Amino acid sequence: MSRRCNITPQNIAESDTCGNNQSGVRTIYFIAKEDVTTVNALRPATITTYAERVVIGSAAMEGKAVTCPTGKGFMKMFCGEDLGELVYTPQGQHGSRSFKAELEIFHPAFKADILGFVAVHNNQELLIVVELNNDQFHLLGTTRRGVRLADSTKVTSGKAVTDANGAECHFEWNTDAPQVFYEGWTPEDDTHGLPLISEE
Repeated sequence: MSRRCNITPQNIAESDTCGNNQSGVRTIYFIAKEDVTTVNALRPATITTYAERVVIGSAAMEGKAVTCPTGKGFMKMFCGEDLGELVYTPQGQHGSRSFKAELEIFHPAFKADILGFVAVHNNQELLIVVELNNDQFHLLGTTRRGVRLADSTKVTSGKAVTDANGAECHFEWNTDAPQVFYEGWTPEDDTHGLPLISEE
């Protein structure tokens, strides 16, 4: 679908002082790109505001935000408090600039399942939904280009008894613009959420 940008410059007001303006990452949801059938949460065809350039999906969209075959779905990974960050950095030459999304999370504990996560997904592309502490949800990845574990990822036992041990996971994704779910969206929404795999 062709997309047109017809944006009139807007004032950007101060953030809502009564709103949730907390920093950091709360948790992430992940799935292998090869297990994704479609991404239904898209930007509008005609973009007229700054927000519309990055906001995906709406309360009127058809079905789940992301669909996948029966038996497949998103899993959840805990991120230690104050140990996660999502950064978007402009990159490239003028006229062909884009963004690099860099996600860092720390999962505490040096254990088999986190070592296995890195081993399994080391050479695999993912789609990741990042839940931020300000209640925003960002989608990293598409059916064409997924998220990759960066070379800076490491799983450590620590040295001193008081050192942190666990996985410092770094993810990278190149994109034309961030993908932020519309306000009020949640992964658990029965109509527009994610296909989730229960751990129970």
